[in-house]
Amino acid sequence: MNSGRSKVGSVRKTAAIVLAAAFVVGLAGCSDLPRTVDSCTPAASGSASESITATGKLGQNPDAKVPTPTKTSKVQVSTIQQGTGAVLGTDDVAKVQYTIYAGATGEALGSSGQSGFTKASEYQATVGAKADPIGKTLECARVGSRTATVLTAQQFFGSAATATSNGLSAKDVLVVVTDIESGYRGRATGALQPLQSGFPSIVTAPDGTPGVTFDLKLPPKTLEYEVIRGGSGATVKKGDSLLLQVEGIRWTTDPAPTDTFVSTWTAHKPVTTVAASVTQNSKSTLDPGSAKALIGQKVGSQVLVVVPPKYGYPSGKAPQGYPSGGTLVFIYDILGIQ
Repeated sequence: MNSGRSKVGSVRKTAAIVLAAAFVVGLAGCSDLPRTVDSCTPAASGSASESITATGKLGQNPDAKVPTPTKTSKVQVSTIQQGTGAVLGTDDVAKVQYTIYAGATGEALGSSGQSGFTKASEYQATVGAKADPIGKTLECARVGSRTATVLTAQQFFGSAATATSNGLSAKDVLVVVTDIESGYRGRATGALQPLQSGFPSIVTAPDGTPGVTFDLKLPPKTLEYEVIRGGSGATVKKGDSLLLQVEGIRWTTDPAPTDTFVSTWTAHKPVTTVAASVTQNSKSTLDPGSAKALIGQKVGSQVLVVVPPKYGYPSGKAPQGYPSGGTLVFIYDILGIQ
């Protein structure tokens, strides 16, 4: 396992450069992160949601029975089958299969498994996110559960206009049967590690968004990485499919290096990538430096990586929007191995 500061290169300590500021939880003064499940509030059930039954296998066609007409003016959520996995809280991530039915007729309108319920058809939901039609109903649900949600089309889509654009009226009632197949914490949950002298430090917003303070004047010429939080989950191996939160910053010297070019934190939508560099696996979106830093780490870890140009993407291989020719700074939260 890689732990602490990398030995790939050394860092010269000079005047501090702040990459991001105004975050209220500092690394040195924080012993642990808040537990998102402690304050989660589940949606209320009701007679409409409790009337829904489903006998299909979890993760497959639920074969739901919808009494017609099923009516509601408020969002109702009931558990058809209780799982035994982790309780999900705000901003956690759930991989689900879902099927939507018309409350008026019981007709199936669509599902995540339109072409068959497979791993590829899973929907990634952000728990508690108001903009996520599935995720906003999963607060306090357990992984392995099947839930029934009854709500209006306006409540599902977030607005009457969006409901109309999808061929429904705002007051049309929908029944959504959701199978929670797997779940992940939405941020690194590992223990804080001692800071290394002269190495960048992390500050974290209450929602997990990271910022970085560097004790550096100029970018290093060698690959550098530091474990900020040491997780206790499975060890990342080359070729693993990882679920990551990512903050990417282009390191400039004039003006101050605050150019964030990629962030999954804006919408709390982690990305999936392969634990191998783009030179080793054509499906990977990782640069060689980041791949070297993450392989050997554990799930639950937060890792800061400084990638000079020679450790970055080969010419023509960088994802769209990634700066070329400069030093890049990444903060990775390793949420899971899929």
